[in-house]
Amino acid sequence: MKPERREIATTIANDPTSYKLCAVCGAIIAKDAASCPDCYAYRFDEDPAHVEDAALDLATKPRMAVSHFDLMPESEEEAE
Repeated sequence: MKPERREIATTIANDPTSYKLCAVCGAIIAKDAASCPDCYAYRFDEDPAHVEDAALDLATKPRMAVSHFDLMPESEEEAE
């Protein structure tokens, strides 16, 4: 099952120091990532306040992009 946007946003907002923002596409990613999995950039904004704001936006704004979760099959049957 794919995680819900609000669920993900709450997790990020509760611990913004474990995440960072991609300075190119705005994706929220794990702090230990070397590059953005969405756009492959390597410039980041690590300010916890900015990460928390982005997480709150994630929870309230409509989805505007395709993530790697969208490209994964929901079940093994769909993969075949």
